[in-house]
Amino acid sequence: MNRALTAAAAGAPVVTTARAALAAGGARHLSQQAELAQARNEALSAGRQIAVDIASYDYRHIDADFTRVSNEATGKFLTDFSTQSAGVRDAIVSVKAVSTAQVASAGTVNVSPHSAQVIVALNRTVTNAQAPKGTNSAFGVQMFLVERGGRWLASAVNPL
Repeated sequence: MNRALTAAAAGAPVVTTARAALAAGGARHLSQQAELAQARNEALSAGRQIAVDIASYDYRHIDADFTRVSNEATGKFLTDFSTQSAGVRDAIVSVKAVSTAQVASAGTVNVSPHSAQVIVALNRTVTNAQAPKGTNSAFGVQMFLVERGGRWLASAVNPL
């Protein structure tokens, strides 16, 4: 009986250590899941806003509208947007174009703590001198986002 007590006492630290390791592993998994859920929510929110900002502009403050998008961009998308916006700026002003956009739906495709792929469907109305009552359109964009310094920025935007 003394041997049984000794064996049981010797096994107790092993069981306690195993339980602690399982608890630590479970806590780490929960922490990673919480980090991923937070990244998903933040990336989706940023993606929705960036998509609206890309599709919305007003000839009366076009430079501020383009600056807003540039501030939400990085990498190749920033370069491409800067080039393309400079090319259409005068046309938008000359026809007095105003574009308003609303998110119809959005979702994440892939998410990691510092990168995400987001799909956003938009409904847009564009008015201008030739179409004062406006024209409506629906379209989607695929965005690749990266987290930099606590902000999610678009690194690539592709029409769908």
